Amino acid sequence: MNDVNTHKILKNGHKLRIREAKPDDGFRLLQCINAYLPDSEFIPMDAEELAYTSDTIIHWIEKMHQQNNSILLLAEVEGTIVGNLDLTGSTRKMMSHTAILGMGLLKSWRGLGIGSQLLNVAIQWAEENDHLELIWLQVFAQNQTALNLYKNAGFKQNGHISNFFKGNSNYDDNIFMSRSVKSSR
Repeated sequence: MNDVNTHKILKNGHKLRIREAKPDDGFRLLQCINAYLPDSEFIPMDAEELAYTSDTIIHWIEKMHQQNNSILLLAEVEGTIVGNLDLTGSTRKMMSHTAILGMGLLKSWRGLGIGSQLLNVAIQWAEENDHLELIWLQVFAQNQTALNLYKNAGFKQNGHISNFFKGNSNYDDNIFMSRSVKSSR
């Protein structure tokens, strides 16, 4: 499989580059994650829970490179990392044909099509991957933007757990979605 490196024009005219993360991206990726977590009401982790260091992120990137069913994509605008998407393949033998999807974007770069572009690149990579057959994810039921994004990309709802997420005495449901990446399934 070829290295991922694609360029697109965003709705605001900026040039977007999507590429696979490299170990030397660790510090900049950590900065990006630390910046988007406080503004991301739909990521079930807060900044205090993120105990990552540059070394931890570098180790994560290296681990993703070693797994043939995983990829970590970066979204860059003018050399600045503005978001990321990870497909983390299962290490369990019976589930190694599956990968869970996670994504985060800086607030100022949301609504410009970056999430769609990251998702499209990830799906294309998964379709070309000899090991993956299924991508799955979890999403807050109130995150209508994400639900629409995933539905438009061919994901189907597979499950629903009520009151799964709890923050500041407010509950939200957890929606499970999946998408086959092999046409024979």
